[in-house]
Amino acid sequence: MLAAMKYRDFVWPNNPRIFEVEYRRTLHSYKLPFSGYVVQDLGLQNKIIRGEGEFTGTGAYESFRQLAELFEENKGGKLVHPVWPTIYAYFAKLNLREEPREDYVHYSFEFWEYKGSKFEDVAEAMDNFDYDDPLASLPGLKRYTTAAEGDTLRSLAEKFGVSVEQMCSMNPSVEDPDEELTKGQLIRFR
Repeated sequence: MLAAMKYRDFVWPNNPRIFEVEYRRTLHSYKLPFSGYVVQDLGLQNKIIRGEGEFTGTGAYESFRQLAELFEENKGGKLVHPVWPTIYAYFAKLNLREEPREDYVHYSFEFWEYKGSKFEDVAEAMDNFDYDDPLASLPGLKRYTTAAEGDTLRSLAEKFGVSVEQMCSMNPSVEDPDEELTKGQLIRFR
């Protein structure tokens, strides 16, 4: 018997009946004058996990309500499937497939994988995650911003919560942290 499917703190009382994983790749075709076309591979995209199932018994509607409450929260979480690897995912869609009876609810769902989601199996892995900036926790990721009129390294350091010394070391071409940056200049802040 398979283990139960889980999303954040919700455990399915019975696993979904249908489960589908969509693997996607972005391709773009360019027309070449007088000679055909070229296809450019722009890379892999996030997986989309879809499924449908039923909640049955006296707690059927309560199970759906709990799942709907998770959907309403604006944050991602750990999606554990009994067969597929555990991933970070955002709850993208939840459908009530028919008018529920007292002991039966038919539903469908869709989760979008958060890229770069391999992580150790720790329950707290998503609980303290900054959902407004999901890239913030990726180690070693270089982050840049474009300078607006009036920006300085000092003002950007304050904006992004890093020290002026760190900003200066990441942007050695700017000698004075109080020097006004050129509008549109690319500045590294992480």
